[in-house]
Amino acid sequence: MCRFSGFLCRAIVLSLLGLIIIACSSSGLPSTLTPTIFQTPIASSSSTAIINMPVITMVTSTPGNSLTQVSFKISVIVDTLSEPVTREQAQGIIDEASTLIQPFVPVGISMLDFAEDGRGGTTKDIVNRYLASHSTTQANGILIFSFGDNEQAKLHDGYGYGLPAPSGYKNDFASPIIGKNQIYITVVRFGLKYMECGYGVADTVQSGVSIGGECRNKPRTTCVQTNGYSMCSNAVGNLYTSTPTHFLSSTIIHLFLHMFSAGGDKDNYATPECNTRMGYPPGFFDLQEYEYYNGICPFVYDIFAASYQP
Repeated sequence: MCRFSGFLCRAIVLSLLGLIIIACSSSGLPSTLTPTIFQTPIASSSSTAIINMPVITMVTSTPGNSLTQVSFKISVIVDTLSEPVTREQAQGIIDEASTLIQPFVPVGISMLDFAEDGRGGTTKDIVNRYLASHSTTQANGILIFSFGDNEQAKLHDGYGYGLPAPSGYKNDFASPIIGKNQIYITVVRFGLKYMECGYGVADTVQSGVSIGGECRNKPRTTCVQTNGYSMCSNAVGNLYTSTPTHFLSSTIIHLFLHMFSAGGDKDNYATPECNTRMGYPPGFFDLQEYEYYNGICPFVYDIFAASYQP
């Protein structure tokens, strides 16, 4: 039995209301933009603002098709100096991310465009080159598969920031944290591994048991081959292992959602602040539900849905 029935009920009611509008227009994007690195301020403990959910209706496009939904549109850029990623692989990951977010909001995730960049520089340089060749874009966000600036994504899974857009660009999703008409940038390593085992700081397996802080800091945990790599045996059967890319798809959702909530890491699932906000018992934690909610506190989905302002 899920402990968040009230939240899920709001998502179900939301999914049955209103009229679908997918309206995104843009023009005049320059070739060089200066990003504002996303820094999440600490949320006030007294913050109890009620989120007014937008009215969104799903309609059937043609007989036999599934219901059409509002879409958070992503342009995918592959940094080929980091890891190769095919269009088909990127599409599969975006499709999976779309299925993972839809239990909570009537918003799908779609891949608007796919591009490759092997010219180096920072992630800002990569984005600016892309925008220079796409003078108009309907993208709400840009996902870069890359090791990231100073290999941040390789070392720490991924990160995100908002890139301010010039006048003429309209993002249908307006973050209450970083402002309107931002393009949301997320940088993730494609070869992300969930609960890797025996690697240490290397790219190849060094041991048949966990080393360093692997396996939730349980030294000498047995490693097993799962989803094509060496994984901690105490992770087998977790939701994130259900497909080879579930963890990667979930991480993408997690990073984009962080750009809509003020609490930063305090708005992760089951933090003391999250438990207080949601009315859960102190110290509450459920691993499978953590992974089901993509590691984010459930109220953040409300904020994300409310940010839709076509």
